[in-house]
Amino acid sequence: MPYAIVIARHGGSEVLERRETAAGVARAGEVRVRVTHVALNHLDTWVRRGVPGHDFGLPRIPGSDVAGVVDTPDGPRHVVLHPSWGCGICPACLGGRQNRCPDFKLRGENCDGGLRSEVIVPAWQCLDLPAGLTPAAGAAMPLTLLTAWHMLVQRAKLQRNERVLIQAGASGVGVMAIQIAALFGCEVHATASTPERRERLRTLGAIPWDYAQIGSRGGLRDVDVVCESVGADTWESSVRALKWGGRLVICGATSGAEAKINLRALFFKQLDLLGSTMGTTPDLLSAWAEVRAGRIRPVVHTVLPIQRLAEGHALLENRAAFGKVVMEMDE
Repeated sequence: MPYAIVIARHGGSEVLERRETAAGVARAGEVRVRVTHVALNHLDTWVRRGVPGHDFGLPRIPGSDVAGVVDTPDGPRHVVLHPSWGCGICPACLGGRQNRCPDFKLRGENCDGGLRSEVIVPAWQCLDLPAGLTPAAGAAMPLTLLTAWHMLVQRAKLQRNERVLIQAGASGVGVMAIQIAALFGCEVHATASTPERRERLRTLGAIPWDYAQIGSRGGLRDVDVVCESVGADTWESSVRALKWGGRLVICGATSGAEAKINLRALFFKQLDLLGSTMGTTPDLLSAWAEVRAGRIRPVVHTVLPIQRLAEGHALLENRAAFGKVVMEMDE
């Protein structure tokens, strides 16, 4: 019997409820995907806990990063799913800016996600799993890869050989951003909270730093670009770390959404502060080409059975994961 993980009310892990669901019917242009793996994001914990002032439209099936199998006459096709899309007909969508669509959808946030045994999607949302990647590894990439690519390539207009700081380098967005900056031949710096995590950043090609060293005297300063996703805890040090004319691009605020800014620093140093949300289909296709070529690789912290979903949420909430936590669905 098909099933889904449903959040009907906000709360702790006890609200992650497994429910039987009816089998859907694929219409013209759609395919049925047997879901094998779903990677978690901080978004999943926010949908579960709730965010003041934001309506997630409960009940909601979470899960943005999905890998699965499409049965075809030629045999099984292993795919991962595009995590977001627009209406397709508004000026933003027609101009290739789907993430600015008034009806923008993010799987698992404002529409039902993939944490279920099967999902029916438009065929265009399926990306072939690159050769050599496991389904768990494939699930670990779409949302954070798309987010990091749009942040650095489209919003920050990253240039070759620049100095780049990735805050929270061990996060899902962080491990993708490090690799994208390295593709541009940049000098890549990244932060992490423990010596062990900082040492692992070296394996991705980043120069590791403790958070306390960012923007301080004798610490890291004069960078061209800062990639931010932490928010309140790191905002001031990120701004201090920028050189004159530097750019800060931010996609999230896992530590809090309220932050102070030194306006004198903003106008004297002529800084650019840039917001970024998800990305476009061309962004994902460009990034996916780098995955197929082996120049960007997934970073998986652990793969857990769906029965341990609460443990997966705890790993994210405690900032204990290096890379992505992936849930393996029941057969």
